[in-house]
Amino acid sequence: MMSNFRNNKGQILVEYLLLMVIAITCATILTKQLIGRGSDASNQGHIIRVWDRIIKTIGNDVPDCANQTDFNNANCPP
Repeated sequence: MMSNFRNNKGQILVEYLLLMVIAITCATILTKQLIGRGSDASNQGHIIRVWDRIIKTIGNDVPDCANQTDFNNANCPP
């Protein structure tokens, strides 16, 4: 029984390393797709794009303009 375990030590190590490589690869892909920072909007991750849109919407909200309906621009309609 003990000799059987000693023969499997190498296989256990290889399987552990393979699982670690798979886990690191998945984490890298998820990180790049969700929070990747690129120079333009097409290279940015999903969370970064949404967060940028939220910040721009808040920044374009003019506090003295109750009639404002378009928050893509910081202008107040008459």
